[in-house]
Order: sequence, then structure tokens, then C-alpha cells
Amino acid sequence: MGRVLAKILYKPIGIIAGGIVARRVSDRLFTSAYQRRFGTEAPKALTEETTLSHAALTAAAKATIFAVTAVTLDRAAATGFRYITGFWPGEKRAKPAAHLERSGE
Repeated sequence: MGRVLAKILYKPIGIIAGGIVARRVSDRLFTSAYQRRFGTEAPKALTEETTLSHAALTAAAKATIFAVTAVTLDRAAATGFRYITGFWPGEKRAKPAAHLERSGE
């Protein structure tokens, strides 16, 4: 199995682990933490009796929890994929920033 085939085969696994499952897990984590802290459901953007700053901080916290959960589950799935197939489904290392590449720094 080549690198290209590994990436193609991993794509649906990454979508499920890093997207669908991560969304459900992070929603439960956030809801549980928010309800323990405030005793209510988290406000939505159009909740009238909340401040803009509270709604924005709530959204930022929810997004942070989702991002960390998605990365964790995606990395775990990629590690399992490599264990089974022998191929890492992503790139070997991060690409250099374009502006640093041009200037030679």
C-alpha cells in the first residue's frame, strides 16, 4: 500500500473520528462542564437575557473543547491506522511557512 492509497483509505476514518465522534463527545463534555459551573444550559447567540461577552466566551470555550477533542481523536485514529497498515495517513512534518520559504530565513 502506498502513501497516496493510505491517505485515501484514511479519509473516511478521519471524517468519522475527527468530525462526527469529536462533535458528539465535545458537546457532552461542554454541556456537562457548563451545567456544573452555571447550573443552566449554555446561552445561544440569540438568548436575550445574556450579555454579548458571556455568549462570546461560551462559544469560544465550546470551540476550544471541540478543537482539542477533534485533534485527540484524529491522532488516535491515525495512530491505530498506522499500527494496522504500517503507513501514517498524513504528512511527515509540517510544511515551512510560505513567507519564510521565499525570503530564505
